[in-house]
Amino acid sequence: MRSWLQEGEQVEIRCRQHARILIWPVTVALVLVFAAAAGLAKLQPVPFSQWAYGAGEWREPAVVVLFAVGVFLLLAYPVRRVLRWVNTRYVLTNQRLLVRRGLFGRITEVHVLEQVRQVLPHQKWRQKMAGSGDIQLHMLAGYVRTVVEVPELKRFNEEIQKAWTAAFRAAIQQTPPEGDYASEVGMNEKELRKLGRDQ
Repeated sequence: MRSWLQEGEQVEIRCRQHARILIWPVTVALVLVFAAAAGLAKLQPVPFSQWAYGAGEWREPAVVVLFAVGVFLLLAYPVRRVLRWVNTRYVLTNQRLLVRRGLFGRITEVHVLEQVRQVLPHQKWRQKMAGSGDIQLHMLAGYVRTVVEVPELKRFNEEIQKAWTAAFRAAIQQTPPEGDYASEVGMNEKELRKLGRDQ
C-alpha cells in the first residue's frame, strides 16, 4: 500500500493536468528557437561583416550572449512550465482529492471529501473545445477550492461526485445519534412505557 494512503482508502483516478496548458509554453519555446536561429544566421562571418562593418571582434561575444539569453529565456518560462505539468498529478481516492507536485510527488493540497458541501464543474469556452475544465469544491467551512485544468472534465466530475456522495453518506452513518430521553435519565424503553401508564 502507498504510504500516503489512509486506511481503507483506494485510488479511483490518477491523472495530470490537461495538456492544453502547454500551448503557450510550447509556442513561446518555438518563437525563441526561431528568433535565436535568425540571430545566429545574422552573426555568421559574412552576414555580420555586411551589417556590422568593422566590428568583427564583437561577433563571437555576441554569439555567446545570444546563446546565453536564449537558454535563460527557455529555462525561465517554457521548460519550467513543462516540468511543472509533468510533475503535477491529481489523485482522486474514495476519501480525498490530492494534488501531488514535484519530482517525488509531494502532496501539496489535500481536499477531504467529507468536508465538501458542493462539487461544481466549471468550463471556459477554450476549455470546452479541449474537454478540460476546473472543479470547484465548496467546503463546509465556507471557502472554495478550485482544481484547475482537469482532463476529461465530464468523467472526472462524475467520479468525484460518486466518491463525494459515498464519503458524505459514510460520514453521516458514522455520526452517533443524539441520546434520547431514556438514555439521559438512565431508563430503558419498557420502564418508560410503564411510567407512562402509571401517569
